[in-house]
Amino acid sequence: MSEQAKMKIHILQCGSISVAPSVIDGGRVTLRSSAQQLLAPEGRRVTLPVSAYLIEHPRGLVLVDAGWCRDISPEGVYDAKAARAVLGGQLAAFYRPALGPGQAVHEQLAALGIRPQDLELVIVTHLDPDHVSGVRHVAGAKRIIMPEDEYFWSCRTVYKLRQPWKLWIDLPIERVFYRGFPDVPNSWAIDVFSDGSLYMVNLPGHTDGMAAVVAVNGRRFALMCADAAYTRCAWESDAAPGFGFDAGLQRKSLEWVRKMSRRPGCAGVFASHDAAVMPQIVEV
Repeated sequence: MSEQAKMKIHILQCGSISVAPSVIDGGRVTLRSSAQQLLAPEGRRVTLPVSAYLIEHPRGLVLVDAGWCRDISPEGVYDAKAARAVLGGQLAAFYRPALGPGQAVHEQLAALGIRPQDLELVIVTHLDPDHVSGVRHVAGAKRIIMPEDEYFWSCRTVYKLRQPWKLWIDLPIERVFYRGFPDVPNSWAIDVFSDGSLYMVNLPGHTDGMAAVVAVNGRRFALMCADAAYTRCAWESDAAPGFGFDAGLQRKSLEWVRKMSRRPGCAGVFASHDAAVMPQIVEV
């Protein structure tokens, strides 16, 4: 894609999670780490943002992920009863989700004068509830897409423990297919508009089908790496997030993220739960 007018990427904070420190950089899931996370008292937890991204793309408005749904936090604070009703007891205790006033994705879009039907595309990077539950608020978008490997495969394997089907199975999600692609961790990617301006790159390890999103404008690009990392420290020090199921693939994905972060023209690499990344607009 030749360089043209700059794309704007709005980094939106669509709620938060409250987790034990091991979730940030604890690597592969174990029974011990699961118990530590579920039972961690409030004073030992770390609050992290849940990010989504609105891209002003030449082909239209593109939303990447959608954060928490409003039902999970009706009053804008952690509500154990409401969270259990949406997620079930274990996931509610795991995430302790909150969604502040005005933070639901449709509320933030409305503040920008954008209706769900104004969205050309919604990309779901993977099926963890903090990424997909808010998609129902933008179900009127022209298209909602997700990698087939995530929609069909990941949610039927070990990852189903944290991917309740009721959050997304009734949504009008179109399944798209990875194709062979050079210089990416699993040799798979999707050229969304078939013009080199927006890619979904398979970054396995956190889930098998998870996609990062790369927005490209000439020599400049920005990478939204989903949950391949929780913080910049992850790719700089090779510390994979907790609760992945394939440590080797996590490291391979992190290595690629680190390489991308060092390429000329990189406007930024953004992880979905990085507390150091504030809501802002990034230009590519």
